[in-house]
Amino acid sequence: MKKLFRTMFVLTAMSAVAFTSCKTEETVDAEKVAPTVLLNDGVAGASYSSKVDSIMLDIEASADTDVKIKSIKITRAITGAATNTIVSKTYDAKDVLLTHYDVIKGQIAINDGDKITYLVTVTDSKDKVTTANFVASINSIATSEQILLGAPSNTTNQYRFFGVANNFARYKAGTTGTELAKDNSSKVDFIYFYNSAGSVGNAIYSPDYNFTAGTGWATETSTWTAKNKTIYLTTELNQSSFDALNASNFFTELDVLTWASGVDRIPNLINGQVIAYKRADGKRGFILIAATALNATTGSLTCKVKAEL
Repeated sequence: MKKLFRTMFVLTAMSAVAFTSCKTEETVDAEKVAPTVLLNDGVAGASYSSKVDSIMLDIEASADTDVKIKSIKITRAITGAATNTIVSKTYDAKDVLLTHYDVIKGQIAINDGDKITYLVTVTDSKDKVTTANFVASINSIATSEQILLGAPSNTTNQYRFFGVANNFARYKAGTTGTELAKDNSSKVDFIYFYNSAGSVGNAIYSPDYNFTAGTGWATETSTWTAKNKTIYLTTELNQSSFDALNASNFFTELDVLTWASGVDRIPNLINGQVIAYKRADGKRGFILIAATALNATTGSLTCKVKAEL
């Protein structure tokens, strides 16, 4: 009887050990975490021109210990259109690096205001899933508010220069105070000067314009550490056509221009005139001259800009 009891005790103990072992294994499985995914360094989105060639999706995926990445899928949804799967790949690796260039130019019709939403779905060998999103906002041009620039002796409006950067920020001449051009010369794309002498009048210049010593902004620009090159062209556009420019006809109007004839100064600006420009980085746009200064002491130039981003 004692022998039988000992045998039953041993069997019970072995069963308990086996049960505990199974339970521990199941618990470990349950504790496995879903894969980690880093898409475009964690940036949620960015703006792109409607003329963009491709959009890059840079993916880093890692599985938990003793688990593998099984698949990566990328879907794309454009505003007002159906969602499409553009990538579907299978793997058997703990860590996966995947860079995909989604070709846009010539393949997909997009317009300003559209949003392209990419969804990356990563599945591991335990069928755990992690997703990440990236939104590409289509924005080809920026339109300024009215930009007021004072004539050289205007003490009320001391802004003489501006650029596309920082929402068309304006800058002042001189060496004291704030918002100085000399401290922001790399951001200056346009120079304004009024000269009643000769046939200059209201004029817009390239920052690298070679002013004759003692004239214009020669003394001012000599203190700048950077002098961007901007070239200009006159156009046949008027204020109505400028106001009507959107992404598509904006680029159409720019593409027909011959930039080889661009100049670094356009004098004698007149109200309602539209001039085209091309910056040092190749970005282009149009400037509407809304109102010109009548004199060098109290006058101001009012303009508006549509800029390629």
